[in-house]
Amino acid sequence: MKLFLFISLILINNLGANNICIKSDINRDISRQVYAVPEQIQSENFVIHFTTAEDDFQEINGQLYSLQSNYGYAQSIIDLAEYSLSIYLDQGWEDIPPDCDESITDLGSPDHCINFGGNSLYDIYISNDGPGMVVPENLYSVPPYTGGRTSYMKISTLSNNYTSIPAWSHHVVAHEVHHSVQLRYGVGTSGSPGDYIYNLWFFEQTASYMENVVFPNSNHVYTMLANCNVVTPLTYPNHGVDYPAEIYPYRSALWQKYLVESLSDSSIVRYMWEDYGLQFANGEPVSLLPIYENSINIATNNQYTMTEAFDEYALWRYLTGSRSIANNSFEQASGYCTASTFDIGETYPLLSNTGGAYYINIPQEGADLVMSSQFADDLNCMHIFTDSDNDLDISYIDINDGESYISIDPISSGTQALIVNTKYNDYTSDSINFTIDFNQNVLGDLNSDGLVNVVDVIIVVNLALENQFDYLADINEDGIVNIFDIVQMINMILY
Repeated sequence: MKLFLFISLILINNLGANNICIKSDINRDISRQVYAVPEQIQSENFVIHFTTAEDDFQEINGQLYSLQSNYGYAQSIIDLAEYSLSIYLDQGWEDIPPDCDESITDLGSPDHCINFGGNSLYDIYISNDGPGMVVPENLYSVPPYTGGRTSYMKISTLSNNYTSIPAWSHHVVAHEVHHSVQLRYGVGTSGSPGDYIYNLWFFEQTASYMENVVFPNSNHVYTMLANCNVVTPLTYPNHGVDYPAEIYPYRSALWQKYLVESLSDSSIVRYMWEDYGLQFANGEPVSLLPIYENSINIATNNQYTMTEAFDEYALWRYLTGSRSIANNSFEQASGYCTASTFDIGETYPLLSNTGGAYYINIPQEGADLVMSSQFADDLNCMHIFTDSDNDLDISYIDINDGESYISIDPISSGTQALIVNTKYNDYTSDSINFTIDFNQNVLGDLNSDGLVNVVDVIIVVNLALENQFDYLADINEDGIVNIFDIVQMINMILY
C-alpha cells in the first residue's frame, strides 16, 4: 500500500534560497516518476532515474514542467547520496531497506521489482515535485524496527540549469537521505498510530541537524538562524522544542545542535531514532519528549536531566548574536540572530515541559520585582549579568506559587536579564503563564513613585520624630523606624 504523505523541501526560488518548509500534501497523488524516454545510473546502493529528452514533461496542478535533465547532474546527485549514506552507516545508523524482493520472478506480481524501479536498489527520481522529498511506501517489518517503511526519493531538476548539483543544494541530498534512513525505524510520529502528520517536526528537526553532520560546511541551518525576521528558537525563544508551525521544525535543529555540542556525543540523534523505532514497532502511540529525555540519559550515563538541558539550552540561546561570548555557547553563536528579549510588566505564556524561555530585560539601575505564577514547579528562573569585559555571572532564583519578590541590584556597566524557562516534569504539555512587574511596595519608597530619593528620606525622618511606624520605612526590618533606617536609606541613595 502506498502512503501519499511525503516529506519535502520547497526552495523559495531556484537560486539557492535557504528558506525551506514542510510540504505534507495529502491531496496530490505522489507516485514514482514515469518518463517517456527513461534513463538511469546505478551505484552500489542507489539507482537514479531521469530523462534527457527535451519533450518529456510532468503535469503538476494542471501545469506542465519540463523533466529534462542531464547525465552530469544525475551523476552528482547519486554520488552525494552514496557519500551521505556512508556517513550514516559509519556512525551506526540502520541501512535503508531494499524496496522489493528480487527473488520474485512473476512479472504479474504487484511485488515484482519491475514496479519498484526495476531492482531492489534505492530509487531516486529527478522530477519537479519539489527540491527534495522522500515518499514512504511499503511496510518493512524486519526486526527490531518492524514499523519501518521502504521509500523513494525525488530531487528537483532545477530547471536543467546545472550539470552538477550546486554546492548550495548539497544539504538537500543529505536531508533527504536522512529521511530515507529514519523511515527504516518507523514512519509515524506521536499521536495515534497511522497519523503521519502529527508531530512531523521530529522528522524535520533531526534531518536538518544532520545536514551539517554530512556536510559540515553547509550554511543552510546557519543562515536560517542568522535571520531575525522569521520564526526561530532565537526570535521566539518562548516556543518549545516541539513547536510544529511556521517552518520552525527545520530551524529547531538548534536544539539538536545544542544537545550534541553540550553533551559531546554526536550519536545522540541516533539514540533518539533507535528508541523511537523500538517504541513505534510496538504499535503504541509514541511520545517524543520522553525520547529526548532517554537519549540524554544514555549520552550522559544518567548524569544529566532533561530539566538541566532545558536550563542550559535557554542560557545558550540568550548568548547569541551581539550577546555572544566565546566558548560560552554555540560554536557559531556570534553569527546567529540576537535572541529576542521582553520587557517587564507583561504576562508571559508558555507550554510546560517543552523548553520554551523568556528573556526579561532588567535596567542597569536594577529593579524590585514581583513574579506571579501558579506554576512555580514548572518554571526555572535565572539572573544573568554580563559586564563590559564579557565576564558572566549567573545565579538561580527560587520562586514559589503565588507571588515571589525579586530584588535585582544596580550595575555600573554591562547588561542583565532574567531568564525564565520551563522545567521538564512530565511528558504532557499544558498552557501555563507567569507575570513579572515592578513591585510597587519597595522598602524606602514611601511616596510610591517607584524611586527611593531625598523625598522619601524626609518622610522617614518625620516618621521617626513622631514615633510612627511604616513597614516601608523600616529599612533594617527591626520593627522600629529610627536613625538607623535613615542612615541606610541615605546609603541606598548614594550607593
